[in-house]
Amino acid sequence: MQYENQEILEIGQGSPLNINWEMVSHCQYDCSYCYYRPFTSDTNYSTLSKIILKKLKNIEEDFIINLIGGEPTLHPDFTQVIDELISIENLKEIRIVTNFIKPESFWNKIQRSSKIKITASYHPEYKNKDFIKKSEILSNQFNIDIAFLFTNKIEEFIKYKEVFEDAYQLAKQKKLTLNCIRLHKEEYNNTTYEEYDPEIEDFIQASEQKVSSLDNKETTLIKTSDIQKNIAKSHFLANGYNKLKGWKCDIKAFIIHYDAQVSYACKNTKKHILTCDFKTEGIICPFNLCECDDYWSFKKVAP
Repeated sequence: MQYENQEILEIGQGSPLNINWEMVSHCQYDCSYCYYRPFTSDTNYSTLSKIILKKLKNIEEDFIINLIGGEPTLHPDFTQVIDELISIENLKEIRIVTNFIKPESFWNKIQRSSKIKITASYHPEYKNKDFIKKSEILSNQFNIDIAFLFTNKIEEFIKYKEVFEDAYQLAKQKKLTLNCIRLHKEEYNNTTYEEYDPEIEDFIQASEQKVSSLDNKETTLIKTSDIQKNIAKSHFLANGYNKLKGWKCDIKAFIIHYDAQVSYACKNTKKHILTCDFKTEGIICPFNLCECDDYWSFKKVAP
């Protein structure tokens, strides 16, 4: 793997412990590319969240948490959970990964904190007419990142081109960050990306280039024998730098599932939340592609 004719030797600068918390198992949306669906769950999320919060408060090292789902804002005690997470001193960042369909009034009830980052996912299969407006308004109160998902239907493409341009203009004004997300399929040890209609593919490539040129962008560190450089995540992905099978990876990440089972990220291992100690060791990457951009920050060394 090369960067400007030089072999990449390392990726990532190191990262605090990374925890994904699947707060609920359902969503308001029924997207064709996602396995979460709208339904009424009988899981007692309130009781589970108390157990999980108690465990999180006992973590001794610095960590970050991604609140995911389903749609995490459907958790019955969402605001209270946020308050408790903010109070954990060594929790350095709280990322809320949301479809952003909740109204502005919902977000105004959340405690203001520099720890909070809202990752608002734009899903073209569903209308979210206030998406851009909310993004701009709430960027004055929270760190906002738009994860813009490109679908492969021409009728959706015609509509979302303008929405992407509006999001890009906000990113250009440094009101938020913007990331381009391609459709992909995952099976254990394998991730494949969608082959797009040529017109859509051209638009995606142009969009990725525009995002890469922004001053305000999310980046990943790469190292060769001569240089150390932070490059845009979109550039990292477009050049296939996430093809990391066989690399030594200092992965420190977990996924707390809605049923209180905890997966060791990138490992086929699970424990119950009550027995998990949130400690893990590095691995040799078994995957053809490292799909999760959060995990690109963990140090990876070429074989």
